[in-house]
Amino acid sequence: MGWRFGGVFDGYKGIPREADLLIYASFFNWAAAGLLFITLQVFLVLEGLSFALSGLIVGTFGITSALATWPFGILADRYGRKRFVIGGGVVSAFAITLFAIVGTNISLLFAAAALSGFSEAMFASSWTAMLADKATNAWRTRAFTLSFFVSTISSAAGGFSASILGPIDSLLGISLVQGHRYLFAGVAAVSLFGPAMVSKVSDSKPSVLGNPRFHFLPRKSLRPVVQYSIAGGLIAFGAGMVVPLVPGWAYLRFGVKDDVTGPVFGGINSLVMGVANLATPRLAKRFGTVKTIVVTQASSTAFLFSMPFTPNFPAASAVFIVRSCLMMMSNPAEQSLLMGLVSEDERATAAAITAALWRFPNSISTGLGAYIMGLGGFLYLSLPFWICTGLYLASISYFWVAFKETRLPEEKVLAPIPAAT
Repeated sequence: MGWRFGGVFDGYKGIPREADLLIYASFFNWAAAGLLFITLQVFLVLEGLSFALSGLIVGTFGITSALATWPFGILADRYGRKRFVIGGGVVSAFAITLFAIVGTNISLLFAAAALSGFSEAMFASSWTAMLADKATNAWRTRAFTLSFFVSTISSAAGGFSASILGPIDSLLGISLVQGHRYLFAGVAAVSLFGPAMVSKVSDSKPSVLGNPRFHFLPRKSLRPVVQYSIAGGLIAFGAGMVVPLVPGWAYLRFGVKDDVTGPVFGGINSLVMGVANLATPRLAKRFGTVKTIVVTQASSTAFLFSMPFTPNFPAASAVFIVRSCLMMMSNPAEQSLLMGLVSEDERATAAAITAALWRFPNSISTGLGAYIMGLGGFLYLSLPFWICTGLYLASISYFWVAFKETRLPEEKVLAPIPAAT
């Protein structure tokens, strides 16, 4: 399209200062999360735990997050969001430090996993709403796009940081287990810069602050939250059957191990997604937010369907990266859409509900997808991709029917003014 890379960033220079501060503070949170997601299970196995037990510990993280996100969102709308964003970052650093120091104490490892889940729930339930508040309607889509760019770059940085473990083992004689511990402790300490930066941002002051009545569901925004959650739940169930399992699928299909798939699917994929995502505001401005979401997700689905037919790993990885870019381009537009549709004083609750209802089906379907792929053969290795394709198409169709007439406030402002008659 002839865009200059530097020119792409020009469109983000007017984002309000406090929104900018929130976005760049999140770099430290996502870098720590990227490291933990990519290395934790391998670290636990190196510690001497069985693969099954390590999987249960990792699974505790997701289950705890799903259970806690909704209540934390309600509390954030009631008492203010800043304390939960800061608390999530601090608890995350403590949890990562626990993984570094508790050794093979099973109870403490499960406790660290649960704390990691709580930290994600605290952060996720409040940060989205807080960013929407600080960005204002005019800059919200661009703020969420820049945020996604920062999160993918920082997650990739966290994941790539694990590459130093091999050299320090061979050069300094520090074992892989001990190297993981040092790395966890170091990243945990650096991640505290995130909460420190957020402390400089003023708190959101929802109008319900101090309201003695406690509402489990948003009263004014229930309809868009339910519609958004239905579409998101279908996507989540389909994605869970495939996306977390793609490295394992590549091993079963092509015999490629994680020393290759890790940098490709974890590092390169994240970097390319982050850069491609910067095009989202331009697409949303030209075609509208809802159409941008539908078109990018539908295009992504076509690549997803074709993955089982790829002849080798380079082709499969290229298709997967394109798929990821297209699907994730819809992410900031979806976040902006939800925050634009719900009442400002219910944003944290809405973000928490939709996040929780995404987490549950996504976690459940991963086991199902793994079981089907484990049966082996082209049919069973391909079937989760095709089931996922069907669920994606159902979600996209429902989303279009539910939101096709929706226009965000900033889109209405940009609409041409009718000529006087």
